[in-house]
Amino acid sequence: MRLDPTRILLKLRATYWFIPSCMVVLAAALALLMPWLDSRYGIDPSGSFGWIGQTQTDGARAVLGAIAGSIIGVAGTTFSITMVAVSFASANFGPRLIANFMRDRGNQITLGTFIATFVYCLLVLRRVHGAASDDGSITYEAFVPHLSVIVALLLALASVGVLIYFIHHVPETINIDRLVAQIGRELQRSVVELFPEADAVDQGTPSHDAPQGVPDWDERIAGRTRHPVAARVAGFLQRVELDRLAELADEHALLVRVQYRPGDFVVQGAILFEIWSPDDSGRPAADARDALPLDGLHACFETGYQRTADQDCLFLADQLVEVIGRAMSPGINDPFTATTCLSWLEAALIEFAERDAVPEQPSRATPVRVHPITFERMMSVAFDQTRQYLCADRDVTLHALTSLTGIGTRTTRAGHRDAVRRRLDELLAASESALAADVGGRDVARRHAEAVRLLDDPSARESRRDDPGWFGGSG
Repeated sequence: MRLDPTRILLKLRATYWFIPSCMVVLAAALALLMPWLDSRYGIDPSGSFGWIGQTQTDGARAVLGAIAGSIIGVAGTTFSITMVAVSFASANFGPRLIANFMRDRGNQITLGTFIATFVYCLLVLRRVHGAASDDGSITYEAFVPHLSVIVALLLALASVGVLIYFIHHVPETINIDRLVAQIGRELQRSVVELFPEADAVDQGTPSHDAPQGVPDWDERIAGRTRHPVAARVAGFLQRVELDRLAELADEHALLVRVQYRPGDFVVQGAILFEIWSPDDSGRPAADARDALPLDGLHACFETGYQRTADQDCLFLADQLVEVIGRAMSPGINDPFTATTCLSWLEAALIEFAERDAVPEQPSRATPVRVHPITFERMMSVAFDQTRQYLCADRDVTLHALTSLTGIGTRTTRAGHRDAVRRRLDELLAASESALAADVGGRDVARRHAEAVRLLDDPSARESRRDDPGWFGGSG
């Protein structure tokens, strides 16, 4: 992957150390600046600056030492509380959610404020000295940086304010509804950013069809030489620079098909992408392959040890699915969290249903092809992976049927409604084997029948809204 300063900066901001480190550097610079101002302008607290308060050498040292000692203790406590919160969230919500806490700006700024205050007081403390003489020949005057001490007091007050904020912020970060909402909104934003908005949504023709006169992919690669390119390292594919890939393909008259999507695990030696070059029948195969810009093409792929949400909206959906699985486990048994996750999955799927399935690929005229994320695959992640957890609880099953109905009634594509209908039938079949009729099976059957009627009869959707228990309301 090429070095991208903007992307590197975004990665650094997502770490837990970058912002605190920057704040420490600023504190060190301030600790050099303030004593210089004190020495240059010779502020006299007994004169015009009497409001500052006169402080002797020992008093300044005591103030700075007290602030530094107390703040570093608070910083250690703050770090311990943060680690406890992260451990709690990892055990109860899933280890893949740790990155959400690492990116939390509130925790980063809190830790940075405490450490920066400590460093500032420590550096200013060494500039405070009393009167002294060197063998009686040279006399050093006492120096008390009054303004620097005032800044230290202000930083201490700021640290107290940040501590109060942190005490409120930590319980808020592990609030499951807030955490699920963050993932749900990020999933919606990811869908909007990765997938183009459909210009003409009808019963089956996606808006990314080729323009007039542009051949399809099979016709374009006919007569060309295929060069499979293997992955050089194993790991999760985190990012693909499709724009740069297209530039290189155009520059060398190539056609490229990417075999993996961000989020897929790539094994070293597996075919990462395929290249179709112009007919090289007159050249040795080795020479034709050596002429390909393989290093540049490989640089368009970024691989890592974990999945990220950068270009992988399915990772965010999997996070919600993981929360559902843990919430419905016998040890936790939290159906309300499961229904909240289903609601956010429903919102994301409705957003996805209104868009095209092929990201960053406006037409078949592009020299790069990627495997699309289809509506069927999104539905499979959201409902096929969770069916075993949903079907065992009456309320969660009813809510899942409601969510499926909401998705099906918002899309106008027949293929999407068929995918929704299959999930409705599969969830009903699973609940029949998991729920007895008197426990909730009859309620599930009635909800399923009504959902099917609303999907099959558009005119019934509006009349159903007059019912206080309609699907989009409290029902």
